[in-house]
Amino acid sequence: MAVVVVSRSAGAASSLPGPRQPAAALVPTLWIVLGPLGQSITAANLLGGVAPLALPRPYGTAFAVFGVVYGVPVWGFAALWAALAAALTVRAARQRLPFSLTWWSFTFPVGTCVTGTSALAAHTGAVGFRWAAVALYLGLLAAWLVVSVRTARGAWRGALLRPAGPADPTGNHADEVARLTPAAQ
Repeated sequence: MAVVVVSRSAGAASSLPGPRQPAAALVPTLWIVLGPLGQSITAANLLGGVAPLALPRPYGTAFAVFGVVYGVPVWGFAALWAALAAALTVRAARQRLPFSLTWWSFTFPVGTCVTGTSALAAHTGAVGFRWAAVALYLGLLAAWLVVSVRTARGAWRGALLRPAGPADPTGNHADEVARLTPAAQ
């Protein structure tokens, strides 16, 4: 449901004045949601890890426990969001996902999920979090490689420096957003 709302709002945003991009070019921005989720897990666990050094015994321990109690459900939501964003990204890629600088949304938010997952792995000792952190890190490396090469190539050719034109003469991308949204099928 949240992905449908975000996808529909991308269509509404595309009707605003200014340079327009096709809705498919906006699909990578769905990954931005992972940034605050991963960073908040990281922050809660890092603060919880050092809290016993600065606070008296029951409070320091409570902060350490809070990092895990907060981090695990938020990590679950982040995993669900990543799965939905991945599904929409794969769908857009099958329909020719154009390269744009929005592809950097595949890197930075996923990086915060790597640090958050690593923090949970350190504080829980769960092997599942360790493997998830490794898998996310490998995905992050692959994304950095692809996006940096595509950015360098686009900058070299000058394609990234030209303003985007509308996908259709009216600038209305509602039909394209509907085509990329699973509920439209």
